[in-house]
Amino acid sequence: MRKILLTLSGTHGSGKSTNAGKCYYLLNRSGYKFSYLRHQDLLDPFGFVVRRVARILHVEPNELERLTPTRVAWSLYLLFIYCPILVGGIRLRHLLGYSVVSDRYLYDLMVGFRDNGMTVPSEALLTRLLPHPDISFVFDAPEQRILMDRPEHTAEFIRKEQFLYRQIAEEFDLSKVNTSDPASIVWNHMLVQIKAVFEDKPPTEEMLFQQVVN
Repeated sequence: MRKILLTLSGTHGSGKSTNAGKCYYLLNRSGYKFSYLRHQDLLDPFGFVVRRVARILHVEPNELERLTPTRVAWSLYLLFIYCPILVGGIRLRHLLGYSVVSDRYLYDLMVGFRDNGMTVPSEALLTRLLPHPDISFVFDAPEQRILMDRPEHTAEFIRKEQFLYRQIAEEFDLSKVNTSDPASIVWNHMLVQIKAVFEDKPPTEEMLFQQVVN
Protein backbone atom coordinates (compact mmCIF):
# COMPACT_ATOMS: atom_id res chain seq x y z
CA MET A 1 0.00 0.00 0.00
CA ARG A 2 1.32 3.42 -0.93
CA LYS A 3 2.23 5.90 1.81
CA ILE A 4 0.51 9.26 1.78
CA LEU A 5 0.61 12.61 3.55
CA LEU A 6 -2.78 13.86 4.75
CA THR A 7 -3.06 17.37 6.22
CA LEU A 8 -5.92 18.95 8.18
CA SER A 9 -6.21 22.73 8.38
CA GLY A 10 -8.91 25.23 9.24
CA THR A 11 -10.15 28.15 11.27
CA HIS A 12 -10.00 28.33 15.04
CA GLY A 13 -12.98 26.56 16.55
CA SER A 14 -13.80 24.57 13.40
CA GLY A 15 -12.74 21.31 15.05
CA LYS A 16 -9.52 20.58 13.20
CA SER A 17 -7.61 19.23 16.21
CA THR A 18 -10.60 17.14 17.31
CA ASN A 19 -11.06 15.79 13.79
CA ALA A 20 -7.33 15.21 13.36
CA GLY A 21 -7.26 12.88 16.35
CA LYS A 22 -10.49 11.19 15.27
CA CYS A 23 -9.23 10.83 11.69
CA TYR A 24 -5.99 9.23 12.90
CA TYR A 25 -7.89 6.77 15.10
CA LEU A 26 -10.52 5.84 12.49
CA LEU A 27 -8.01 5.42 9.67
CA ASN A 28 -5.93 3.01 11.74
CA ARG A 29 -9.07 1.15 12.79
CA SER A 30 -10.01 0.89 9.09
CA GLY A 31 -6.82 -1.02 8.36
CA TYR A 32 -4.49 1.78 7.28
CA LYS A 33 -1.18 2.48 9.03
CA PHE A 34 -1.01 6.15 9.99
CA SER A 35 1.33 8.12 12.22
CA TYR A 36 0.18 11.36 13.85
CA LEU A 37 2.14 14.60 13.40
CA ARG A 38 1.35 17.79 15.31
CA HIS A 39 2.73 20.52 13.07
CA GLN A 40 2.42 23.25 15.70
CA ASP A 41 5.02 21.54 17.90
CA LEU A 42 7.68 22.51 15.34
CA LEU A 43 6.74 26.20 15.49
CA ASP A 44 6.13 26.66 19.21
CA PRO A 45 9.83 26.87 20.27
CA PHE A 46 10.62 29.88 18.09
CA GLY A 47 7.18 31.39 18.65
CA PHE A 48 7.88 31.26 22.39
CA VAL A 49 11.17 33.14 21.88
CA VAL A 50 9.41 35.85 19.84
CA ARG A 51 6.70 36.29 22.48
CA ARG A 52 9.25 36.44 25.31
CA VAL A 53 11.40 39.02 23.50
CA ALA A 54 8.27 41.07 22.76
CA ARG A 55 7.39 41.05 26.45
CA ILE A 56 10.89 42.17 27.41
CA LEU A 57 10.75 45.01 24.85
CA HIS A 58 7.17 45.92 25.87
CA VAL A 59 5.81 45.58 22.34
CA GLU A 60 3.13 43.42 20.76
CA PRO A 61 4.44 40.16 19.20
CA ASN A 62 2.82 41.12 15.89
CA GLU A 63 4.77 44.39 15.84
CA LEU A 64 8.02 42.57 16.60
CA GLU A 65 7.40 40.05 13.81
CA ARG A 66 7.13 42.86 11.26
CA LEU A 67 10.70 43.98 11.94
CA THR A 68 13.36 42.85 9.48
CA PRO A 69 15.66 41.18 12.09
CA THR A 70 12.75 39.06 13.33
CA ARG A 71 11.74 38.05 9.82
CA VAL A 72 15.35 37.09 9.03
CA ALA A 73 15.47 35.02 12.22
CA TRP A 74 12.14 33.38 11.31
CA SER A 75 13.48 32.57 7.85
CA LEU A 76 16.62 30.94 9.27
CA TYR A 77 14.57 28.94 11.75
CA LEU A 78 12.10 27.76 9.11
CA LEU A 79 14.77 26.77 6.59
CA PHE A 80 17.37 25.19 8.87
CA ILE A 81 15.35 23.76 11.78
CA TYR A 82 11.64 23.56 10.99
CA CYS A 83 11.97 22.31 7.40
CA PRO A 84 14.61 19.56 7.97
CA ILE A 85 12.75 18.20 11.01
CA LEU A 86 9.38 18.21 9.22
CA VAL A 87 10.70 16.68 5.98
CA GLY A 88 12.83 14.15 7.86
CA GLY A 89 9.97 13.18 10.15
CA ILE A 90 7.60 12.52 7.26
CA ARG A 91 10.18 10.55 5.28
CA LEU A 92 11.18 8.46 8.30
CA ARG A 93 7.54 7.56 8.96
CA HIS A 94 7.13 6.56 5.32
CA LEU A 95 10.26 4.38 5.49
CA LEU A 96 8.82 2.66 8.56
CA GLY A 97 5.67 1.87 6.61
CA TYR A 98 3.38 4.60 7.92
CA SER A 99 1.32 7.21 6.17
CA VAL A 100 1.10 10.56 7.98
CA VAL A 101 -1.85 12.61 9.16
CA SER A 102 -0.75 16.13 10.11
CA ASP A 103 -2.73 18.39 12.42
CA ARG A 104 -2.07 21.72 10.63
CA TYR A 105 0.59 22.26 7.96
CA LEU A 106 2.27 25.02 5.99
CA TYR A 107 -1.17 26.33 4.98
CA ASP A 108 -1.99 27.25 8.58
CA LEU A 109 1.37 28.97 8.93
CA MET A 110 0.55 31.02 5.82
CA VAL A 111 -2.83 32.06 7.22
CA GLY A 112 -1.23 33.02 10.54
CA PHE A 113 1.21 35.39 8.84
CA ARG A 114 -1.34 36.73 6.35
CA ASP A 115 -3.68 37.48 9.24
CA ASN A 116 -1.03 39.98 10.36
CA GLY A 117 -0.62 41.41 6.85
CA MET A 118 2.59 39.53 6.06
CA THR A 119 3.83 36.54 4.11
CA VAL A 120 5.74 33.64 5.61
CA PRO A 121 9.50 34.34 5.43
CA SER A 122 10.96 32.29 2.55
CA GLU A 123 7.42 31.15 1.67
CA ALA A 124 8.15 30.39 -2.00
CA LEU A 125 11.16 28.26 -1.06
CA LEU A 126 9.27 26.40 1.66
CA THR A 127 6.49 25.44 -0.74
CA ARG A 128 9.14 23.77 -2.91
CA LEU A 129 11.07 22.10 -0.09
CA LEU A 130 8.18 20.68 1.94
CA PRO A 131 6.40 17.51 0.77
CA HIS A 132 3.25 18.28 -1.17
CA PRO A 133 0.33 16.56 0.62
CA ASP A 134 -1.51 13.84 -1.25
CA ILE A 135 -4.76 15.21 0.14
CA SER A 136 -5.54 18.23 2.32
CA PHE A 137 -8.76 19.15 4.07
CA VAL A 138 -9.73 22.64 5.23
CA PHE A 139 -12.32 22.71 8.01
CA ASP A 140 -14.85 25.46 8.45
CA ALA A 141 -18.01 26.00 10.47
CA PRO A 142 -20.69 28.68 10.82
CA GLU A 143 -19.44 31.84 12.47
CA GLN A 144 -21.93 31.69 15.34
CA ARG A 145 -20.97 28.13 16.25
CA ILE A 146 -17.29 29.07 16.30
CA LEU A 147 -17.97 32.08 18.51
CA MET A 148 -19.91 29.90 20.96
CA ASP A 149 -17.05 27.41 21.17
CA ARG A 150 -14.29 30.04 21.14
CA PRO A 151 -15.65 33.16 22.88
CA GLU A 152 -12.13 34.58 23.22
CA HIS A 153 -12.21 35.47 19.50
CA THR A 154 -14.14 38.31 17.90
CA ALA A 155 -16.51 37.93 14.95
CA GLU A 156 -14.18 40.11 12.89
CA PHE A 157 -11.23 37.83 13.62
CA ILE A 158 -13.19 34.71 12.65
CA ARG A 159 -14.53 36.26 9.42
CA LYS A 160 -11.03 37.35 8.40
CA GLU A 161 -9.58 33.93 9.14
CA GLN A 162 -12.36 32.20 7.18
CA PHE A 163 -11.66 34.48 4.23
CA LEU A 164 -7.94 33.69 4.35
CA TYR A 165 -8.54 29.95 4.52
CA ARG A 166 -10.89 30.16 1.53
CA GLN A 167 -8.09 31.92 -0.36
CA ILE A 168 -5.58 29.23 0.62
CA ALA A 169 -8.04 26.47 -0.34
CA GLU A 170 -8.47 27.97 -3.80
CA GLU A 171 -4.76 28.67 -4.25
CA PHE A 172 -3.65 25.12 -3.38
CA ASP A 173 -6.79 23.22 -4.43
CA LEU A 174 -7.59 21.95 -0.93
CA SER A 175 -10.75 20.00 -0.13
CA LYS A 176 -13.26 21.98 1.98
CA VAL A 177 -15.18 20.33 4.82
CA ASN A 178 -18.07 21.88 6.76
CA THR A 179 -17.88 20.53 10.30
CA SER A 180 -21.40 21.74 11.11
CA ASP A 181 -22.65 18.59 9.37
CA PRO A 182 -23.19 15.45 11.49
CA ALA A 183 -19.95 13.70 12.45
CA SER A 184 -20.80 10.61 10.38
CA ILE A 185 -21.29 12.69 7.22
CA VAL A 186 -18.05 14.61 7.82
CA TRP A 187 -16.10 11.39 8.32
CA ASN A 188 -17.67 9.57 5.35
CA HIS A 189 -17.00 12.54 3.11
CA MET A 190 -13.33 12.50 4.11
CA LEU A 191 -12.93 8.73 4.02
CA VAL A 192 -14.12 8.32 0.45
CA GLN A 193 -11.58 10.89 -0.73
CA ILE A 194 -8.78 9.33 1.32
CA LYS A 195 -9.57 5.88 -0.09
CA ALA A 196 -9.52 7.31 -3.60
CA VAL A 197 -6.00 8.65 -2.97
CA PHE A 198 -4.80 5.23 -1.83
CA GLU A 199 -6.36 3.68 -4.92
CA ASP A 200 -4.85 6.47 -7.04
CA LYS A 201 -8.12 7.43 -8.68
CA PRO A 202 -10.51 10.38 -8.23
CA PRO A 203 -13.69 9.74 -6.22
CA THR A 204 -16.83 9.50 -8.34
CA GLU A 205 -20.21 11.01 -7.50
CA GLU A 206 -21.52 7.47 -7.00
CA MET A 207 -18.81 6.74 -4.43
CA LEU A 208 -19.55 9.95 -2.56
CA PHE A 209 -23.29 9.22 -2.55
CA GLN A 210 -22.77 5.62 -1.39
CA GLN A 211 -20.59 6.74 1.51
CA VAL A 212 -23.22 9.21 2.70
CA VAL A 213 -25.95 6.56 2.46
CA ASN A 214 -23.87 4.07 4.45
